[in-house]
Amino acid sequence: MKTTAKTRRVGLLVRPDDLQVGTHYAVYGIKHRRTDTHPVFGQAFQVKALNLPFLVGEIVSDPAQHVTFDIRYLDLMAVTPEYVEAQKPDVSASN
Repeated sequence: MKTTAKTRRVGLLVRPDDLQVGTHYAVYGIKHRRTDTHPVFGQAFQVKALNLPFLVGEIVSDPAQHVTFDIRYLDLMAVTPEYVEAQKPDVSASN
């Protein structure tokens, strides 16, 4: 019998109780208003502090930018390490 390693399921919505400091997520949408958009949608961020229903996230593409989210109104999803790496700023472009 062939066995495969269990991979972390990504692309799924994350419940507030499952959020962890230091982990990367992205905003999937506004709860109950799936057609609304916002510039932060799809942006990977790392949770820096958590005090439900609020969290402070550091935007991967702009580490100097910290955003406070009220997760009562947002759907969040887990993201892959590749997704996070793809959004990191290109430091060699500034040299």
